[in-house]
Amino acid sequence: MTSIDTSIIISTYNSVEWLEKVLHGYNNQTYKLFEIIIADDGSTQATFDLIKKLQNEVFYPIIHVWQKDEGFQKTKILNKAIIKASCEYIIFSDGDCIPRFDFVVTHLK
Repeated sequence: MTSIDTSIIISTYNSVEWLEKVLHGYNNQTYKLFEIIIADDGSTQATFDLIKKLQNEVFYPIIHVWQKDEGFQKTKILNKAIIKASCEYIIFSDGDCIPRFDFVVTHLK
């Protein structure tokens, strides 16, 4: 089995419907050697539930990094997510940006 070489960090805050679409978009990528790290700036239980459900449905690993909701603290949660990344190459995106099927491979080229 080939190991992953790319970490994709997705920021989110209480946008379960969009996050689900985004994660399905990554499940349809032509390039497969990546992990997803959810940088969660204080979402509620619904986000935890969605991530748990999708961890059993998608081919890639999902790591959920959460912090308490103390107002807009996106930069802090992104820094925490970077620490959890397994790879040196990191792609950043938002929890409402659905990637087209060749997003990752195009980015890597």
